[in-house]
Amino acid sequence: MKLTVVGLPIGNVEDISSRVLKTLSETKFIVCEDTRMFSNLWTKLTSLGKVQASKPKLKFVNDFNEYRVLPSLLQEMNQLEEAVLVSDAGMPLISDPGYKLVHEGLALGWGVSVVPGPTAESAALAISGLPTDKYLFVGFLPKKPGKRAEMLSNIKGVSKTMNLSIVIYESTVRLEKIIGEMVEYFGEDVRMCLAVDLTKVSEKIFRGSIVEILEMVRNTKLKGESTIVVSLV
Repeated sequence: MKLTVVGLPIGNVEDISSRVLKTLSETKFIVCEDTRMFSNLWTKLTSLGKVQASKPKLKFVNDFNEYRVLPSLLQEMNQLEEAVLVSDAGMPLISDPGYKLVHEGLALGWGVSVVPGPTAESAALAISGLPTDKYLFVGFLPKKPGKRAEMLSNIKGVSKTMNLSIVIYESTVRLEKIIGEMVEYFGEDVRMCLAVDLTKVSEKIFRGSIVEILEMVRNTKLKGESTIVVSLV
């Protein structure tokens, strides 16, 4: 069995590559994060004449059902010649589900290859105006305050030692709270870039000191996914 991990656009459907389109069009079995989200993308691609109207067979794996569905999914996929793994947007496994499927598939002797695509992580870092030679990708911070405080403290120590930029994913719903905590641990003078809904029509990019960004967040109604880049240097 050959599993191909395929990166999808992070927002703008026009960012999809010809290789991704070819891979999606030729497969008969796709594991996705959310069947509704993938079906919406397929409908857009169909309307643009990029793919045929008929979809491959879809199965979904996410953080909530992975342990429950993985055994039967592995058994089903092990009978196939090939399959594709995608997430809702960007590269699968990068702060998205899929690790367990890939890990267990390799243990079964599957071939695993990749068709790369964009990630919000690298896109935000590239436009941040902050140092890019070394960075630490944290993904989403822990939801529990104690664990989050411990991580922020550790991030500060590592960044000061290695002169790293830090990349964090966060929902806009929690931005004010999270950035407020970052001020507490990192100080008021560090530089930050906040990228919201990258590549979408609603894209917004904010750059400045961490307290300037915090004030902007308090006074601006933001929706969507956000990526934070901060430099403690």
